[in-house]
Amino acid sequence: MRISLSRERVGISIAASAVVVFACGGVATAQPVPLPIDPGALIASIAEPATPALYNAAQDNLVKGNYDLGLASLDALALASPSDANVVALQAFYRNAAEDVDGSDAALARLAELDPTLHDTVVRALSIIATSAESTVDFAPALDGPRTAIVALGFGLHGDGSMQDELVDRLESAAAAASASPESPVVVTGGNPQSGIAEADAMREWLVDNGVAAERIHVENKANSTVQNALFSVPIVESIGADSVVIATSANHVRRSISNFAIAGADVVGAVAADPNDAPEVPALGLDSRLGLTVDATKVIGIPRTY
Repeated sequence: MRISLSRERVGISIAASAVVVFACGGVATAQPVPLPIDPGALIASIAEPATPALYNAAQDNLVKGNYDLGLASLDALALASPSDANVVALQAFYRNAAEDVDGSDAALARLAELDPTLHDTVVRALSIIATSAESTVDFAPALDGPRTAIVALGFGLHGDGSMQDELVDRLESAAAAASASPESPVVVTGGNPQSGIAEADAMREWLVDNGVAAERIHVENKANSTVQNALFSVPIVESIGADSVVIATSANHVRRSISNFAIAGADVVGAVAADPNDAPEVPALGLDSRLGLTVDATKVIGIPRTY
């Protein structure tokens, strides 16, 4: 797998759903309504102060895969606030996740009129999501010396600040790649401190103790999520002159990590394993699992989680 897309700045119908979100006194509540939904009645029910509640209700449902409620809320908002590019971008993302290709394409067409830059960013992210979910992960990528950074992602520490076995496994993969490519820089990323120790600081210490020169290791110790791993680490990769990345993480986390880093602007050339000849199998993601990539993508490109 290589995802090397260049980085750029980060007619709609009412959903035919048996439920729709109405805004009542600034709070969104779900009420059953007869089909078909009357757009005029729905718009009339939305007072301007209630639109943030409706946006937030949409997000709350969409991140859980409750597409009927979430998309109905977005459709109502698109009619009530037709110039809100964030709403249309979310329509494109989540109609794609719900396999509504025509609906996603219609939203993208509208977004191109509202905000061409955001449109291009969303199109690029959707392409990365599809590639990351389906393509074979290369666990033996070519590392181009100092131009390829080895990025090891953190994992929650024990309460005393010691590392769990899963994090040690990730570091063993990173150390093997560092040994195979001795000129490649290493980035460790992870915050979530326990007993005053951040994940990345514990990771750096382990790598030094296991033969990786301290001057090769660059520490990012603030990230509290995979999204932040990507957003906080990619600038470090760029600042040290690397122009490609390999990921060291768990097999069940690698597709999500690759997607986030690629959307954040990294040229991800693959992942690493402690033994490339015994690399793990990473099956393609089904639709339920791809929802997580979609949620992360909206965060990486900066669409607000709440209004």
